[in-house]
Amino acid sequence: MRTWSTTEEYDRRFQNIMVMGLVNSVNLRNDLKNDVVYAVQKAGIKSKNAMSMFPPELGKPFEDIERVKSRLRDKGFDGILTIALINVSAERYIGPDVAYEPLVYYDRFRTYYFRTYELVYKPGYFSQYSKYFIETNFYELGGGKLVWSGRSRVFEPNELEPFSAIYARQLFQELVQEKVIAR
Repeated sequence: MRTWSTTEEYDRRFQNIMVMGLVNSVNLRNDLKNDVVYAVQKAGIKSKNAMSMFPPELGKPFEDIERVKSRLRDKGFDGILTIALINVSAERYIGPDVAYEPLVYYDRFRTYYFRTYELVYKPGYFSQYSKYFIETNFYELGGGKLVWSGRSRVFEPNELEPFSAIYARQLFQELVQEKVIAR
């Protein structure tokens, strides 16, 4: 994970952190946020998934950001942790155990068709997968300052479930180790 921390002073004794997600899939966003909320609460800091205050059907609630910040402060929040799925890239892959070699008997359609059909429809011949990065930002709500930012490693969607819980645990450990959050 690559990280950045501010050198400016701020109150590091966070008591209540709002976890917000910027992920297109509602289920994925909710799972990521719940894992982070659990990791923060396990360390003894109150935390809440933003879906309780800003449900998806609300749309874009952040047109008036000062109003949102005021509402969060009124509810007792002093930190905001955002999680965004960024830099999605799709790649095509043809497995190494599948070799395509033109053969001399391709001059007959029947031979070509059946030989190529077996090759192309073999499991693992062609696959497409996506790679993702997660960017996490931590803001001190009082002054609205970004105090920490980090980007995760690349992962594939089928790795997300185990990755999400591990990421949440490691994220919070890093925030404490880097003294972004005082314990």
